[in-house]
Amino acid sequence: MTDRPSLSVVIPTYNRSGFVRDCLRSLRHSGVPDLEIIVSDDGSTDDTAEVVAATDPAAVYLWQPNTGTPTTAKNKGFAVSTGRYVGFLDCDDEWAAGAPAAAVGLLDRHPDVGLVFGDTLIGNDRDGRYSLNHRLGGDRFAGVPGSAPEPGFRVFDRTAFYRKVVERNQWSVCAAILRREVFEAAGGFDPAMREAEDWDLWLRVACRTNVGAMDAPLARYYVHAGGMSRNAEERFARGFCQALRNALRRAPLTAEQRTLIRSRLRGELFHLAYQAYDKGRFDDARERFAGALRAGNLHPRTAAYWLACHLPEPALRGIRGLKRGVSV
Repeated sequence: MTDRPSLSVVIPTYNRSGFVRDCLRSLRHSGVPDLEIIVSDDGSTDDTAEVVAATDPAAVYLWQPNTGTPTTAKNKGFAVSTGRYVGFLDCDDEWAAGAPAAAVGLLDRHPDVGLVFGDTLIGNDRDGRYSLNHRLGGDRFAGVPGSAPEPGFRVFDRTAFYRKVVERNQWSVCAAILRREVFEAAGGFDPAMREAEDWDLWLRVACRTNVGAMDAPLARYYVHAGGMSRNAEERFARGFCQALRNALRRAPLTAEQRTLIRSRLRGELFHLAYQAYDKGRFDDARERFAGALRAGNLHPRTAAYWLACHLPEPALRGIRGLKRGVSV
């Protein structure tokens, strides 16, 4: 154990050698002298290998055939890591100077805490950046019981905090550092997840360990020009549903936590069904509303939409047109 580095960072990438170079350079300011850096390449065909060797010869470079998802690269990177703690940093993101060292110190001083997260500054140099904490509601943890064992650090009551985690993702994956045994116990990233893979992991982590928040930015998350694709909302809705199913199947939940997860899943299933309905894909919507009903979403609204999707398509489109006209 004494020979282990204190922290390993896994950087998944694919054909982004320029970002990898900047990311590696930024890690020189991590404040962690024994930082173990692992670049896990998901099949790049550019000069990523050469860039890693030239920028940081001490970094571990892994390459695998392209899988199309960074989760496999993250898991592979973790598998060869040796640090007591681990963090995951997309190649176009950065850690704030000195923040990783602060998180390591907190974990060292508080062995009952399995994960520490901080704020994330989101945006880019052209458009500016905003605080994820402020965007989500800076006081969103005010009502969550916990303790402040030292200035600028809060440890949450595990049961109460899990209720917040079920509501939505409370921190970004690049702004979290956790004990390797906690990551292992949770089963790592789900390689089948394409969206919401970080929330999927946190739902399986936060029920197993205490979580603490440092009162400072830990990461800078880069937003690229162009934004999300048009079908991103539906893809994320699918990911949310799968993450909740994974928690029910793989996490050691209490009876209360299981009830919370099932309730949230029923809501997400309705949301996913309505997206198909709103786009005029009534066959898909009918099947999805039926799935929501089977999951226990017995709200009259859900049943009404499911029944409506059995109408002939011209009649259903006419009804929707009348409804929209009235709403205008």
